[in-house]
Amino acid sequence: MPRGVPKAGFRVTKNRVGNPQFMIGNDDFIEPQASDFSVIERFDFIRKFVTLVAERKINSFVLTGSGGIGKTTAVMETLKSVGLREDTPDSVTGDFIVIRGFSTPRALYETMYEYKNKILVLDDADQVFKDPLGANLIKAALDDKPTRIINWNTSREPEDGVPNRFIYTGRMIFVSNLSINQFPQAIISRSQKVDVTLNTDEKVDIIAEVFKKLDKNEKHKSDILEFVKDNARKAKDLNIRSAVALFTLRENFGDDWKRIAEYSFSN
Repeated sequence: MPRGVPKAGFRVTKNRVGNPQFMIGNDDFIEPQASDFSVIERFDFIRKFVTLVAERKINSFVLTGSGGIGKTTAVMETLKSVGLREDTPDSVTGDFIVIRGFSTPRALYETMYEYKNKILVLDDADQVFKDPLGANLIKAALDDKPTRIINWNTSREPEDGVPNRFIYTGRMIFVSNLSINQFPQAIISRSQKVDVTLNTDEKVDIIAEVFKKLDKNEKHKSDILEFVKDNARKAKDLNIRSAVALFTLRENFGDDWKRIAEYSFSN
């Protein structure tokens, strides 16, 4: 495994609030181990690998880890920062398209054909590679051969103008809330990868970094960040979204905001 792509490890620590998602017994939960690489450093790795995808220097990048910490935002901002445009219903001439979820391997095949020369950002679309047929389509797309050919083996005539085989020149970026150890090895082995499965302290670090860039009242930012640090291990789901949501409470509930925040944060 290359330097900069730490293995996701876990350690058992006391659960102060008994979050059932992490329960082992009555008192313990699984807390990811701190990485040898800081959160900020790993997000820098993300930007570097996404840039390589944009420059056609690699065919695939896998980004795994905790949800709600800015993974998709980092990918999108990097692609746009190097001059690429998103393909949307209002602008179909873009350079990349974000896909969320698939119903069938055939839907994946048709999507790969339609956007065969572009970057596919598969955001939280884990079900597509859980199907063996979908996984095989992805493996063919990430082949390191000079010419990558995607086949749909069928005796029927091509449907809706989609051929049964085509040359694929696109690239793929996978964004998943799975840990690196849960992601299919067949895709990992064909990709560059970064895992940002964060423990509680690391989540606080990334929240603090995001707060620096928020256009909010500085006193409110300071108050909320202090609250997050004090209550991080009580949070039911600690992430950037849950922290930013506290601004509504701080701005509208005066001196009562902390008590209301404690309830909201832990439920």
